[in-house]
Amino acid sequence: MRIAVALSKNDDQKVYPGPFGHAPRFAIYEVEGEGKVSLLEVRENPYAAMEGGRKHELMRELLKDVDLRVGARFGHGGSMGAFPMAERLEVGPVSVAEALEKVRAR
Repeated sequence: MRIAVALSKNDDQKVYPGPFGHAPRFAIYEVEGEGKVSLLEVRENPYAAMEGGRKHELMRELLKDVDLRVGARFGHGGSMGAFPMAERLEVGPVSVAEALEKVRAR
């Protein structure tokens, strides 16, 4: 399973505290059987400041290879009906390590 964790602006160890779609970057991880997690890349979010319009479509394309979105919170546009892209896990403003533990516990 591939996941995208919303990263804080200047700290790769913290989940971005705002809505998932406004995160400046995403850490893309591969989660394998038995909970092994490998960082594949850190992907910039060129749509972070964008509001409405084509944002949802562009975000789906940006994260089309992701099965689970992990963030502190999700805005109203992140609902599965309005913005079907992948499953999501709301973890609050925690460290990335804590977020990954919550993914493993699912």
